[in-house]
Amino acid sequence: MVFLKTILIILLVYFGVKLLAKYFGPLLLKYIFRKVQKNMQNQFNPPHQDSKTKTHTSAKTSKRKSKDTKVGEYVDYEEID
Repeated sequence: MVFLKTILIILLVYFGVKLLAKYFGPLLLKYIFRKVQKNMQNQFNPPHQDSKTKTHTSAKTSKRKSKDTKVGEYVDYEEID
C-alpha cells in the first residue's frame, strides 16, 4: 500500500508541475526576454555622458599605461635545422 501511495504522490507532483509550467512558463519566458532585451539595449546604448569628461579620463589612462608598462628588449631568434 505504501508503494502505491508513493507512486500516486509522484504522479500528482509530476502532473502538477506540468500544469503549472503550461500556464506560468510563457509568463516567465516573457519576463526573462524583456529583462535580457533591456540589458542588451543598455549595453549598446549607454546613457549619455559628457564628451569632455570622456576624453579627459581616456587621456589620463593612456598616460598612466605608458608609464607603468615596461617592455624588455626584442630578441630575434632563428631556427637552426
